[in-house]
Amino acid sequence: MDDFLVSAPGKVILHGEHAVVYGKAALATSLNIRTFMRLSRTQDGMLTVNLPNISVKASWPVETIKSCFSLPFIDTPTPQLDKVTPDILNQIKEFANIDKDSAQTTELAVVALLFLYGSIAAKTGTLPSITICVLSKLPASAGLGSSAAYSVCLVTGLLSLSGLIQEHAAGDRHEGMWSKEELLLINSWAFIGEKIIHGNPSGIDNSISTFGGAIRFQAGKISRLDKMPPLRILLVNTKVPRSTKLLVAGVKERYTKYPYVMKSVMDTTEAITNICQEVLSQMAEKESGEYYTMLEDFIDINQHQLGAMGVSHPSLDQIVLVSAKYGLHTKLTGAGGGGCTFTLIRPDTPPDTISALRQELENLGFSSWETKLGSFGIIQHFSSNGTFDIPVNL
Repeated sequence: MDDFLVSAPGKVILHGEHAVVYGKAALATSLNIRTFMRLSRTQDGMLTVNLPNISVKASWPVETIKSCFSLPFIDTPTPQLDKVTPDILNQIKEFANIDKDSAQTTELAVVALLFLYGSIAAKTGTLPSITICVLSKLPASAGLGSSAAYSVCLVTGLLSLSGLIQEHAAGDRHEGMWSKEELLLINSWAFIGEKIIHGNPSGIDNSISTFGGAIRFQAGKISRLDKMPPLRILLVNTKVPRSTKLLVAGVKERYTKYPYVMKSVMDTTEAITNICQEVLSQMAEKESGEYYTMLEDFIDINQHQLGAMGVSHPSLDQIVLVSAKYGLHTKLTGAGGGGCTFTLIRPDTPPDTISALRQELENLGFSSWETKLGSFGIIQHFSSNGTFDIPVNL
């Protein structure tokens, strides 16, 4: 392998955010806005990382890495969560000149890279000299799974480099490139990256980014949806920062204060999740305006339920109202309190309507992307010049 180029999708939660914390089901699907990674073998004796989206660029001599750590950090082909210890992570932070108490995603992304490199790439017995460059179309820290897409791309490159998954040649189909067993291995290692970056992730984001399509998540169990129609959406970023931890705590406080009321809210949310799953399965077989009307109703009801949980925000409410002017339906996705929304776009929606909506949202300070749901997971690309000039809509 000289240059290895892959991409992985982001994700949106369709229904069930916050209710999932109380044992209810949630639906999430891949987003055809992707993160790209190029891993290149070099002869300079360095591990180099370039993450321009988060302004990170660093290099370390491979021999220095070997002398500073007892490698591999994980010495089995499959990852072991108990090996991700605070002591090892603190050693890596010290090595990379990162404060041991740092919770910055940008810095933890570097820690995750060094840990995974020192686990997967070290399995061959000789640390390779490589350069890793990651470019993402996903906004960071917006609840769209950018860190999971980064982790999935990273481990796919390292696993291929180490011969633990198959490397493909130009001309191979980009769908179904790896076996189920290989994808499970990618997903389990990517979960390690997510754990390092986020502490206690659910596993939803890395699973979506690895497998694509849609999943149902409940009580720690992830199951793939066999059928998912390629829905069009408008994704809108409020650019309002928020803390998932504080939002989850706020919902818990409200649940403790009004348990009977909030239980009803959570039950209704799960009912929406369940019937939405049925409708999506039917839509995958036959598209119908009636199904779109049902999905729009679910979006409206769920948005009100999220408001009842206390996780909406004036910016989110504004986007909902503006899109309603154009006959479109919108809800927040993720933790809320800012972050992003998605708006369902019917196939017969006039392009001028979407253009006018996007312009009005831009005038209000929001950014937006039109994209599709249910795209593939991790895929390998082939480029004659090794650049990232790859279409976003694959």
